[in-house]
Amino acid sequence: MLSYGIHGALGLFMGIGLLMLILLIFGLSAGIIPGLILVFVIYGAYVGYVFGGQRSSSRLAKMGVIAGPFCGIVASFYLDSVVSYPVIVAIAGLIFGLPRIKNMVTLSVSGASGGAMGYGMYVLGENIIYLLNNSGMRGSLLIPFIALFFFLLAIGIAGASIATGMYFAQGTAYTRREIPRFLKIARNTGVALTVLVLFYPSIILVSIAHYASTSESVHIEAGNEKTILYVPVLLDENGEVLEMFEKPAITGNATTAIIDTDYGKALEISGSGVIGINMRQTHGIPEKTQEATEKFMNGFTISTSDSTHYGDIKGSQTVDIWVYSEYDGPGLRFSVSRDNGWGAVLSLYTEEHRRLTEGWQVVRLSGGTIMYD
Repeated sequence: MLSYGIHGALGLFMGIGLLMLILLIFGLSAGIIPGLILVFVIYGAYVGYVFGGQRSSSRLAKMGVIAGPFCGIVASFYLDSVVSYPVIVAIAGLIFGLPRIKNMVTLSVSGASGGAMGYGMYVLGENIIYLLNNSGMRGSLLIPFIALFFFLLAIGIAGASIATGMYFAQGTAYTRREIPRFLKIARNTGVALTVLVLFYPSIILVSIAHYASTSESVHIEAGNEKTILYVPVLLDENGEVLEMFEKPAITGNATTAIIDTDYGKALEISGSGVIGINMRQTHGIPEKTQEATEKFMNGFTISTSDSTHYGDIKGSQTVDIWVYSEYDGPGLRFSVSRDNGWGAVLSLYTEEHRRLTEGWQVVRLSGGTIMYD
């Protein structure tokens, strides 16, 4: 059974390696369905030959031609879905089990289990990468290799699961068969291509893998006389103050408290001299969909502002906030940032040092959403 699993993993590496090389050269224009036909034809031909010789190789290669379109349709409609990977591998197993019902059921169940475990390994690896990147190890040369290991594990488990299902379906042990030299070369080349091509997305994942986050920064120049200022806080979708305001990082001589005002909740800052107050809160691993990005970017409000849907702000649009100062004269710089963790950040800020007057006043923030690599 171990040999079935090993060769199943190698067979899928061969197909995936060639597919990823084609996608790297031609992009998605190469097509998902033709790509998956290629993957499963190579997989079926290799696994079939190793387990049953030329006749079995030819039969499973033909099954790969059938499996490709069905799996491609699922991938096209549910590419970002959690269930897509297990379903694709289950469908492939189902078709490779044709025409016997018992074999179809065994291989589909085995494929679904392997697909789920493979996807689980990918998610585990992603969590580990995010954890390492956000714990001070960003830039370590070890992290891309950890990402590569989990990418390979996710693919290998899926390939091994279908082949293991063949072992149980056939009810026979693997018989050692001499593999032709050309097939060994093709296998080794496919595995090498998979490792080399997957190393690129491993580096990309490591370079962008950081948690979604929200931050607010306040810089005040108040002189030697003690003064009190009220600046806005950030509220979540339920109208609750974000947790980051409970323990702000403060430099200078100042204290803070959350208070209620006529304009909404605010951060009361009491102090003198040059004061810096920074708050930052992380939100875990971001979902990589447009819908999730829009929901995250618009999932907060600035407490003393009437504006909403900040994630829709583009370019140099503005947002007005209410700020209170006990006396004339304090200088204020204020900024808010919302980073979705994978390429979009909303920044709103005072463009210059704003000199405040006594009482409530409107302070204008500029900025918008920008994309980064």
